Amino acid sequence: MLVFDDYPVGASALRIVNNHEALIAKGIRALGLYPGQDTILITLAHNGQQAQNALAEIMQVDHSTVAKSVRRLVNAQLAETCKSSTDRRVTLVQLTPSGLKLANKVEAICHTIEEQSIQGLSPEEQAVFVKVADKICDNLLKIETK
Repeated sequence: MLVFDDYPVGASALRIVNNHEALIAKGIRALGLYPGQDTILITLAHNGQQAQNALAEIMQVDHSTVAKSVRRLVNAQLAETCKSSTDRRVTLVQLTPSGLKLANKVEAICHTIEEQSIQGLSPEEQAVFVKVADKICDNLLKIETK
């Protein structure tokens, strides 16, 4: 694997992320969604109405990226927005009934991919993987904050 042989942990992490994202993208494209809209749909389905800036924080992306995705969801009548009654600067987003139905389909795609990704792994192996991945992420975040 070219230069990545020198960085097996990073290469493995990238392979997992790339394969996972490719499968999710394929599934959501079939539903007429763009990448990122799946995360918004699931977040709103789980948590109800959210401020757009809270969605940006959850997704770890720029507010303008979320605004564009929300606008597309609103145009497709999958979500609706309104101004906060306590702070008119805040835009709140919630799913329409059609958006909730689509969120359930996205969840089914994610569930199928999750099940495929852990096939052949024992619950103990899954727990170890999550623990090690969390440690690696913590280590990387320490670099980010220096």
